Amino acid sequence: MAKGGGGSWKVAYADFVTAMMAFFLVMWIGAQDVKVRQSVANYFVDPSGVSKKPANAGAVLDSPVSGPVPENVKVEGGRGSRSPGGDVPSPSTAAVINWIKGDPKRYQHWKSEAQRCRVAANSQKAVNQTQSPEEVASNQLTSLLSTEVAGSIPKDTPDVYKDLLFGSFKEINWKQAAEVLLSE
Repeated sequence: MAKGGGGSWKVAYADFVTAMMAFFLVMWIGAQDVKVRQSVANYFVDPSGVSKKPANAGAVLDSPVSGPVPENVKVEGGRGSRSPGGDVPSPSTAAVINWIKGDPKRYQHWKSEAQRCRVAANSQKAVNQTQSPEEVASNQLTSLLSTEVAGSIPKDTPDVYKDLLFGSFKEINWKQAAEVLLSE
């Protein structure tokens, strides 16, 4: 022991301050909205900021785009229109398509929405000359489909379940689901 009485209290104090800082950070992150918490979670998934795989096309929420785009993905307007592997939908996209087709009332609703988007796109033919009416209808139905499904989550759903749902929505190719509805 040192002549002046020791200094082990300094180590204990440093541990206490570190624990309080960690507690403050956890409480602060817990009080933030879903977007901030998702951003912090994404940082810990990829701290370098350079993802090893491309971002998913048709995602509900924006995700950082980095990395090469696979060569067999058709890109329209800066976003991939198909998932790698051709016309076969991913399991998440197939689940959404099967969910829509599983209930006759729901299927009829989305078929009428697809028809409404098709009619609206044909009436805007002279206004929008950069995209075909089919592309405009597909984009409108994609937006409508993703926002209605995401908006149907009840407000009283716990945040952890909302985070899981929105995370899984990134795996869905909404444009492909909309094109299936438009083609039938």
